[in-house]
Amino acid sequence: MAVPSIWVYERLYSDQDDYFHDLIQAIHAAQSSIEMETYIYERGFLAERMFNALTQAAARGVTVRLLIDGIGSPNFVTDYEKPFSDLGVKVHYYRLLPWIFRKLPGEPRSFLGRIIYRIARLNKGNHRKMCLIDKKSLWVGSANISDVHLREVYGDKAWRDLGVCVQGPDVELAHEAFNQAFLRGRPLKVKLRLPRLLSLSQTFLQRRNRRREQVQRLKNASQRIWIETPYFVPLARVVRRLLKKAQEGVDVRIMVPLESDVWVIPWISFSYLRLLAAHGVKVYEYKPGFVHQKLYLIDDWICLGSTNLNHRSFLHDLELDVVITHDENKNSLEHLFLQHQAESIAFPNQLWKTFPWWKKLAYNISWYFSYWA
Repeated sequence: MAVPSIWVYERLYSDQDDYFHDLIQAIHAAQSSIEMETYIYERGFLAERMFNALTQAAARGVTVRLLIDGIGSPNFVTDYEKPFSDLGVKVHYYRLLPWIFRKLPGEPRSFLGRIIYRIARLNKGNHRKMCLIDKKSLWVGSANISDVHLREVYGDKAWRDLGVCVQGPDVELAHEAFNQAFLRGRPLKVKLRLPRLLSLSQTFLQRRNRRREQVQRLKNASQRIWIETPYFVPLARVVRRLLKKAQEGVDVRIMVPLESDVWVIPWISFSYLRLLAAHGVKVYEYKPGFVHQKLYLIDDWICLGSTNLNHRSFLHDLELDVVITHDENKNSLEHLFLQHQAESIAFPNQLWKTFPWWKKLAYNISWYFSYWA
């Protein structure tokens, strides 16, 4: 298959109300198949709208398959599994909490097989947020099926996220990846290289190659490295590369939220941010709300999706990102980054000297938990 240089169709969404509105309209218009993966599916306004859209599609003969991460969505088993299944939606779980003893869709038949299956996946999540419609239109972003992403529910407190809808030859990779995860089949045979417009981490080998490619892209940066991420707990090799690039004069900027939804993350990431800020990296903390989007701008290469800059995304979880190719969308994302920067405060690196000894000790101890963040 020829490697495309640009998406045939590419629509960017910085407003998740618009993203989910258009996604649900696309689900209503689906003709043959809908394949959806999400890390969190929690009861609320958006979940009910999505439930109605997916079950109505199944009722008119569309094949609807839904893949859930059972640890990210611990209440899905009791809240939605049976209603979805009763109305024709095929539900599988990528992993589940160990204390759910009954067999659930997609699991081995034997009790021992189920236990082994669940233990093997405890530290391997499916963090992807995607919906593939008719094997043609791929919707990818950082937002889960949760009301926290919607302005119509949370107003200005809604999380800041990004999404995109694309069409093109690379979309077939998303279909293959979905099948492999849904059916627990053989790994993808397709080798995922940098020129591809879809970045997947389906297997251990592909995750390793993806890490190498990401570090290589940082190494090759000559003008800028702008990163906006909610969970900044990078691998050591990434930190070294960011420091080196800042010393070489590359414009390196890191933006994180001032407050996190995971209380321990700021404690763990503080040491990384303090080190970078002390050596020329511009570090910002976004103040108005929680930035949940994952945005990477490295020279002219721009990418968004589900991948955080943390150990979980690099080492353990299934992720999916899209390379942005249309110039108007690239410009929009540059402006969005600069807008968020203007609404941020500089990282208070000087505060470290004012901390009492016990607080410094707590921050230093937190750093040793980076692997699990």
